[in-house]
Order: sequence, then C-alpha cells, then structure tokens
Amino acid sequence: MLLGAGSLALHWPKIIGSLRSDPAIAPMVESAAIFVGTALGIGFAISILLWYFVARKASNIAKWIYVAVMGFGAVSTLASLNDPTSPTGLALAISLVSTMLTALSIFFLFRPDARVWFGKDSVDPRTFD
Repeated sequence: MLLGAGSLALHWPKIIGSLRSDPAIAPMVESAAIFVGTALGIGFAISILLWYFVARKASNIAKWIYVAVMGFGAVSTLASLNDPTSPTGLALAISLVSTMLTALSIFFLFRPDARVWFGKDSVDPRTFD
C-alpha cells in the first residue's frame, strides 16, 4: 500500500494537469481532485479492512474478495501499460513493483501453512519446516 501511495504521489501532478486541460472539467478541478482523493482514501480503507480480516480473523470470504480485487488491480495495471496517460518513469516502476508484490501476496495465501490458517487442512508438522 505504501508503494501504491508513493506511485500516486508521483503521478498526482499529471492527474491534476490532465483534469485542468479538459475544458469540461477545468472549472471543477478542485472538487474533482477532492472526489478522486476521497475515492482513493476509501480504496485504501477497504484494503486495510481486507488485510485485517485475512490476517487477524482468518476469513476465507475476505481472502477471496482480496484475491478478486487485487487480481483485477494487477490486470488493470498491466493493461494500462499501453495507455499514454498512465504513469511513466519512477511512478510506473513503483506501480509495477507494487503489482508484483500483490501477486506474491496472493501466492502466499494459497501455501500449505495459509491453508491451515484458514482451517482448510489439518496441521502437518512438515508444513512449517
């Protein structure tokens, strides 16, 4: 999440610049920026809630919601590589690293020790070797 926030901070001036360049939106740039910022804040809050329910409550439902939401995000990040308005340079590099870390976190949710955590299997002593 910190990498995503860093990428957003680097890309924010370009987002605001594109809003200001659109004549239909230019008069409402400040309110549009507040809306976008609020939407991003809600997205971060949802991510934190999902992490809490997966990591602390071992919720299988939250795990699958996390996989679906983060999987969609990873696919959209990769699909945005051909978009000329998408982040470039350091912001793009941070975004790609964040996407790789997300994919890695999803991978770890399906390891044998995670299956035990979610109550899917009995504990095999070799799992934690």
